[in-house]
Amino acid sequence: MYKRILLAAALTAAGLGAATGARAADVGANTTIGGLVYADVSDIDEQQNGNDVAPTGVGFDIKRAYLIVDHTFNNVWSANLTTDAQYISSTSGTGYTNSTTSNSGGVTELFIKLLYLQAHVNDAFVVHAGSYNDPWITFVQNLYGYRYIEKTEVERLGFANSADWGVNASGIAGGNGIFSYSVSGLNGGGYKDPTRTKDVDFDGAFIVKPLAWLNFGAGLYSGHLGQITQTTADLASNTATRFDLTAAVVTNQFRLGGEYYNAKNYKTANPSTGVLSGPGGVVVATNATAKDPTGTVVSNDADGYSAWASYNFLRRWSVFGRYDDSKLSKDYDPNLQDRYYNFGASYEVLPTLDLALVYKHEEVTDGSVTIAGADGNASYTIGGTAVAGTGIKTSGQFSEVGIYTQYSF
Repeated sequence: MYKRILLAAALTAAGLGAATGARAADVGANTTIGGLVYADVSDIDEQQNGNDVAPTGVGFDIKRAYLIVDHTFNNVWSANLTTDAQYISSTSGTGYTNSTTSNSGGVTELFIKLLYLQAHVNDAFVVHAGSYNDPWITFVQNLYGYRYIEKTEVERLGFANSADWGVNASGIAGGNGIFSYSVSGLNGGGYKDPTRTKDVDFDGAFIVKPLAWLNFGAGLYSGHLGQITQTTADLASNTATRFDLTAAVVTNQFRLGGEYYNAKNYKTANPSTGVLSGPGGVVVATNATAKDPTGTVVSNDADGYSAWASYNFLRRWSVFGRYDDSKLSKDYDPNLQDRYYNFGASYEVLPTLDLALVYKHEEVTDGSVTIAGADGNASYTIGGTAVAGTGIKTSGQFSEVGIYTQYSF
């Protein structure tokens, strides 16, 4: 039976489920197969250095397409396999990877997002081994409630991976679940990069709920983001750290919350052009560059905040809005700033289907930043660049209006 379950999951993840007919769906009472999709149709207008650039235009995107397989062995042990897909045009590098994936043309990439074995010892101690959700991102997304509209600030700016390979422990304790935690030891390169690293990164989230509707949280990340391997172990290096705080009110009718983060040694901007990049050269010295002629690592701070609100004014209707503001390279380009906001209205067509009319706007001043999640190509660059040594940096902006949806099955 177990071999048949694994075979069905593998065939389905590979897109071969239709060819196996009823046998692929016959997975037993202890296994479930489902999916979650984020999609949109929208009109985008992006400008860099005063000129329209891609992805300007009208189009349809599948931003996320998760296929989820869960299996329960007994009341302690269970397992999860979640695949994801995205379109890549020619070269793709996601998260804090040590390499990029190149191809000769556009392809749709299918990959493992989550793959873990779970041991539920009790509610206060649950262990996950494999690729598992990031503790902080998961917590804040649940408070925000509109992940299908936008990633949370820390993830969309590239200061966190939504999942990574390692071991996680989490649990809920205290009367009425007043305290909960999730801590992980990770490779640090993100779920797309299971490369063996020299040291383990630490990631944790700690939550207090003094009332059922009131949430306070603190997060901490410390490590090398997958950059320190046996090959680079003797090079000069920094430790990347991120500290997070959040507070939120969540009821059946409204949500109101905010998040603050401080990230050190994740990325840095070239002081001449304003281009933000990392973590290579920030976490570990690889070679001499124009911004770092000695070949030593650089140190840089970034911080920012996000605030959001939503209100269910009818049983199936809600309005929402959010504002983000970040200083992305305070030591090397203190004027490099990213400001983002969205607002809109959503309608719950079915318990498994939501539609939203959304407007988004983002401005980057004094440089350029690569943002995850604009369209099916997975990322876009907003802002302007200057010729090195001129001292002149330009800005850019991004606007979008469209219909967003999430549906599950």
